[in-house]
Amino acid sequence: MHFFNMKRFVILLAPWLAFAPAGAQETSPSVFNSASASAQKDYDQSLANLTRVRAEIDKDKEPMNRELAEAEAELAALQERYGPLTSELDQAELNVVNLKNQVKLATDESNYLTNIMDEFTKGYESKVHVSELQRLGEVLNKAKAASDDEKGTLKDRFMAQVGLIRSAIVRLSEVIGGTRFEGQAVDSQGFVMDGKFALIGPMAFFSSTDGKGSGIAMPQVGSPMPIIRSITPEINASIASLVETGKGLLPLDATLGGAIKDFVTKHTLLDTYKHGGPIMHPLLLVSVLVFGTALERIFFILREKKRRKPRDVHELLEAVEAGDFDKAIGLGRKSQDYVARALSHALEHVETNISDALGLAASMEIKRFKRGFFVLDTGMTIAPLLGLLGTVTGMMASFAAIGADMGAPSAITGGIAEALIATAFGLVIAMTGLVPFNYLNNMVEDAEHELEVAASKLELIIEKNKKHEEELRHRHKQMLASSEGGLQQISGPAKSGKIIGQDPLPA
Repeated sequence: MHFFNMKRFVILLAPWLAFAPAGAQETSPSVFNSASASAQKDYDQSLANLTRVRAEIDKDKEPMNRELAEAEAELAALQERYGPLTSELDQAELNVVNLKNQVKLATDESNYLTNIMDEFTKGYESKVHVSELQRLGEVLNKAKAASDDEKGTLKDRFMAQVGLIRSAIVRLSEVIGGTRFEGQAVDSQGFVMDGKFALIGPMAFFSSTDGKGSGIAMPQVGSPMPIIRSITPEINASIASLVETGKGLLPLDATLGGAIKDFVTKHTLLDTYKHGGPIMHPLLLVSVLVFGTALERIFFILREKKRRKPRDVHELLEAVEAGDFDKAIGLGRKSQDYVARALSHALEHVETNISDALGLAASMEIKRFKRGFFVLDTGMTIAPLLGLLGTVTGMMASFAAIGADMGAPSAITGGIAEALIATAFGLVIAMTGLVPFNYLNNMVEDAEHELEVAASKLELIIEKNKKHEEELRHRHKQMLASSEGGLQQISGPAKSGKIIGQDPLPA
């Protein structure tokens, strides 16, 4: 109210102040006094209104203050009552947070331990010897099943894995001092044998119940049963005594098993031959025939090449050119050169047809060179086919083993090995025989070329001699004809049927 009166006073005073400078000289003091009195009056009225309003406010404020005091007192009482509950609530919230953190930490630790135990379970099978899986298999399979079971409880999973750890601790104490246990193993032929194992450190030994098989137990791919590798009869007997009685000589390998593995996996050529199967016997026969024939032919051709004497051929051709066929034939018969022999044989039939005679003599010599080539050619052709037959029989044995016993992979691999060995041997025979066969063919071609060259020279010489004889005969006839003409002119015509001269050379 006071603020409203003051605003009204300012509004009334503003026009007067605006025009006061302009009319200051004309305004009288009475007018100013009147305005001042009016303003004072308004001010007093406004102050009275303000006082009245304040009194009303104080009157209305007292109950409110009383209510506020009551509310504050009630609030203080409530605060005093629920203060401990608030503290307890805050402490409870803090405890919940701490419990959540502990639960999270415990969960992380549990997950960490679970992962470690899962890794231990999965890797445990590869850490133990394959022969031990026969006695540890139940515990190991239970732990693996618990790890893979997503619906199982964490407690069951943990207890199964703890059981595996306990068995591993027991195994460790046994392996340090050595242990023996019953079990089964597979021999090199794929037959299952009952017997006993002796596990000493990283090595495992086996002896069958019937005493027929003993040796070192080694893992084989794709089978839970170990395969038994025999070494020597003396060591096998020592192993059998060690397994049965727990006492005996222990085969020592300073290379931590490397030397024994090399020994048992090392195969001689005879072992490879035996693993090749029955088809190896005809392959061996074919190889003997092929290589024997090849060696015999190589020695034969080298001997014939060594006996070559181009001088004998040259003297024979000179004798033919001189017309002394008997000397040429004698030189050919005495010589060890196959070219000279062929030319001599052709000269013996010169009266018939020299070309046919030379062809016959050359073919006889070439036939001597090619003797046995049929064996080489047939052997190189049939060897890969026999290898292929071995492949078929070996695969048949492998499939038969698969159908009969899935737990004997050695029998399966044995059939595959038989197939591969037979095929390899067949290819080796064919490829090895191909080299001497081509060499021999090349040598025969050289011999044919030498015979053809020598035969061509002989034919040329004989043709030359024939032409020379024909020229001589023709000249002789001309001489006789000219002589007869001169005699007829001197003595007249001759009597019928009378011959004056005679041709010394037959027509």
